[in-house]
Amino acid sequence: MTPSASPLIAVTGATGYIGRFVVDELQSQGVQVRALCRPESDRGGFHTPIDWVEGDLRSAEAILRLVDGAEAVVHLGYEHVHGRYRGGEGDDLVGWMDANVTGSLRLLTQSAGAKVARFVFLSSRAVFSSTEPGRVLDESHPLSPDSHYGAYKAAVESFLHSFQYQNGLHTFAVRATGVYGVARPIERSKWWSLVGMALNGEDIGPPRGGTEVFGADVARIVWALLSRPLPDIRVVHASDLYVTNAEIAGMARRLAGLDECGYREPASAPRNPLECRNLHRLGIKLGGIDALEATVKQLVDAVGNSTGKPGP
Repeated sequence: MTPSASPLIAVTGATGYIGRFVVDELQSQGVQVRALCRPESDRGGFHTPIDWVEGDLRSAEAILRLVDGAEAVVHLGYEHVHGRYRGGEGDDLVGWMDANVTGSLRLLTQSAGAKVARFVFLSSRAVFSSTEPGRVLDESHPLSPDSHYGAYKAAVESFLHSFQYQNGLHTFAVRATGVYGVARPIERSKWWSLVGMALNGEDIGPPRGGTEVFGADVARIVWALLSRPLPDIRVVHASDLYVTNAEIAGMARRLAGLDECGYREPASAPRNPLECRNLHRLGIKLGGIDALEATVKQLVDAVGNSTGKPGP
């Protein structure tokens, strides 16, 4: 990013789950944020004012207003069926493709035309299929999506590469695993229902787990790609801990001062862990167990307040 007293960064998906972490980081760095939003979006809860542009990625006019004068673009927006990321196309695959794949192309085209310096795209671990157990996936591993969601992310990554070479736009993809953190409203947070069931000693179902990364850590990765001298990096894997629903439930009870109630039943390890070589090259250390426990503690306290039960 070129030196500026207060650079302008354009963001899609700013009011979303991950978007709020990213905007919080940008604003803490003194950045001006211009964000694309729908009329019904919740625009509250941000630290400093945002220049809002109403519209979506189907509108070339809205995109042009979004990127005009911006030094960088952070593309986090994803239109999908409520509550579903994989499978988010519902029964309208073509409309979903126009909103997300073609919409991303509109954004890339307008960004290149506006001479934006850098473009960061939130990709996903879903660009890989469930390959044979034990295969470690580094940033150079061939893409092989087995879902429409993964295919969309892989397609946009391919266009990032082509725009880099055809248009000189410096592009980056952040492939995140599951992302956790306290959302707005807090009831939208990952594990909200799980923590409530655990505190009540309820059955939480069969053991299952997944790889997770703290939302604020994803935001720090985005900022590093925007602000540091251009590294020889185009893709960053963002993956921190493998956790199970039983581990989260047991942690919630322990942090509430209760016995763990047998919830720490082990589950299998991840089939195909992501290797985060470029993350280490950026010098970013992830939050690990401390960030996880701090998040679960916030959920424990909030669940207690919402139910009227005494806190720990």
